[in-house]
Amino acid sequence: MREIFCHVCGNPRYKTFGKIGTYRTVICRGCGLFYTNPIPEDVDLITHVKGSCDYTNDQLNKVQFFRNRASNLFDRVEAIIPPARVLDIGCSIGTELVVAKERGWDCTGIELSDSSVEIAKSQGLRIIQAELEEVRLPGDSFDMITVNHMLEHVSDPGPFLREVRRILQRKGLLFISVPNVRAWQFFLRRQNYSWTFHDDHFIHFSTDTLALLLQNYGFTILELSTSRWRDFHDGLEAHSFFFKTANNFIEKLGFGIEIFCLARRV
Repeated sequence: MREIFCHVCGNPRYKTFGKIGTYRTVICRGCGLFYTNPIPEDVDLITHVKGSCDYTNDQLNKVQFFRNRASNLFDRVEAIIPPARVLDIGCSIGTELVVAKERGWDCTGIELSDSSVEIAKSQGLRIIQAELEEVRLPGDSFDMITVNHMLEHVSDPGPFLREVRRILQRKGLLFISVPNVRAWQFFLRRQNYSWTFHDDHFIHFSTDTLALLLQNYGFTILELSTSRWRDFHDGLEAHSFFFKTANNFIEKLGFGIEIFCLARRV
């Protein structure tokens, strides 16, 4: 365990938010970032992820949900660039890459979980089982990189984002999704809001702090929004008028449970 300064603004000053499971979560007094301090050693995180089936099982239970999400993402992206080379970091069982491959993208995934890698490879996908910084991919290797619900698991995002920028083509696209610490439920439940606050999440982003972090590492924000007022997995059209109205209202205010960010390398 080691004490750190704020990942976003470098401010050493913070106030304690609470103990979340094993670790202490603090709030930066400069930019308002919620983060774990002190942070655990990286080797402990790698060992945990490799042997875990939790996220593999979650992805298997929600394949159609993640297929729909990937299709919506590539609809937006392909209005900006044609299908090219995409890397999904933390690709799990590879659902997003399957969709991308169907649309003509040249696909590569990075994943640590043994169970997820096995399933992804069985679908004919190119998967690298190693940490991004260890792989040392050639510079300017990809036209798009996606990082879905993975950045919050990185205890120190600086080296990770520098490597993402290095291997991304100039003006290439970066898509990130993370839990929203400023979701409406946070204001009711505070540190008991377990969708974001639990042991293997080390940074808790708002739209403001995620945007600042990416700008610090050489990205410009193209789109920034929040999604879903609750953790539902069927289509919005399957729900009542009240449900749809509430969802649209919460998303418009920026209080959805997830943040979606599309950025470009400058």
